[in-house]
Amino acid sequence: MRDRAEALAEIAEALPEIIRGLGAGHPMTGREWELTLAQMRALQVVGDQAVCTMGELAHRLGISLSAATGLADRLVEQGLVEREADPADRRLVCLRVAAAGKRARAIMRKEKRRRVEAMLGGLSGPELEQIVDSLALLRRAVSKSPNMEEQP
Repeated sequence: MRDRAEALAEIAEALPEIIRGLGAGHPMTGREWELTLAQMRALQVVGDQAVCTMGELAHRLGISLSAATGLADRLVEQGLVEREADPADRRLVCLRVAAAGKRARAIMRKEKRRRVEAMLGGLSGPELEQIVDSLALLRRAVSKSPNMEEQP
């Protein structure tokens, strides 16, 4: 049986490998657009909300406001995101997912599921249940972490 420190070290080592295995470094290409990982993450953040300010985008991605602005510019150029001024405060820039962005998000979800199915297809039902249970536990722990509570 592992001690706590060994278990935490093994988890810390495994997570980046798992994320890489899911194809996190692969750009996504469509007929109308080509997205880098950073752009996919930005599109995901913007789409998770009805309206997202530039500051919220920067905070959720853990990047500077100028870097978030650059990502938003590229998404706007590709027609995936729309930019508008906040009617209550014209200094705030708000982002909203455009129709093409909604299609791209649906394709991203479908591709993510395809990759997971390809990677885990050889596992038994009980093994998949074990992974689901472990992920639920990990999600709960992450959502209670102080770093997550700081986010808007």
